[in-house]
Amino acid sequence: MLFVGVDLAWSDKNGSGVAVIEGDRKGGRFLSGKVLFSDEEIIDFIKRYVGDESALIAVDAPLVVPNERGRRDAEKLVGLLFRGYNAGAHPANRKRLSQWSGKVRGEEIAKLIEGIGFVHNPYIERFEETRAFFEVYPHPSMVVLFNLDRIIQYKSKPKRDYEFRWREFERYQNYLKSLGNAEPSLTLPEEITERNVRDLRNRELKDFEDLLDAVFCAYIAYYCWVKPERCAVLGDLERGYILTPVFEHMKKRLRGIEAQRRLSDF
Repeated sequence: MLFVGVDLAWSDKNGSGVAVIEGDRKGGRFLSGKVLFSDEEIIDFIKRYVGDESALIAVDAPLVVPNERGRRDAEKLVGLLFRGYNAGAHPANRKRLSQWSGKVRGEEIAKLIEGIGFVHNPYIERFEETRAFFEVYPHPSMVVLFNLDRIIQYKSKPKRDYEFRWREFERYQNYLKSLGNAEPSLTLPEEITERNVRDLRNRELKDFEDLLDAVFCAYIAYYCWVKPERCAVLGDLERGYILTPVFEHMKKRLRGIEAQRRLSDF
């Protein structure tokens, strides 16, 4: 079974990380990863490494955005569950996401992925042989899979200098390396886990960031395939959603939220 991660940039003027791993019921290994730009390059990469085989594709980008403004239920639920870990999600709406190209890029790439034989479906059955894709968001998934108190702060933001970010990247690399002992396990090459990030700045560091995020997205897909019972679809296909691993106490809270929703609809 193959698992593809796509860290999709909001515009094709910026690089998108794409990675593919191969895994069975116990362990996986990294096959390839690259930073690409156009939608066509991304689709060609997927076609090259997946072909007609069964695969799950995890895309870090809003894929269903019916709302013109505000935020989706998906972002609201992520905030309710993960705000205490500093892992809330930015609002996803058509006005915000289309300001770069006039389109919602996630919806466009979803159409292209469907065009090569994949079904848009975040409801994954354990070990099913299928060709499906879905939306993910790495920060909350990292909180759960790495058992973090707060997110890893490796992304560029004001007041984060290179020294701070390099240390956070090294944490990220160590956590990715630890997946070699996780369940399911993932074996990654030293060019990912041991690369000296202190040699990287500007575009080179951003490219490495996109690659790491794509690898992690691929692992989210792999984890959801092995342990779907430990994951949740926050939202739905009609109004937008995010698929992520969750802690057990979060699943209980989600059941309560769903029960309240049913009562209000009734």
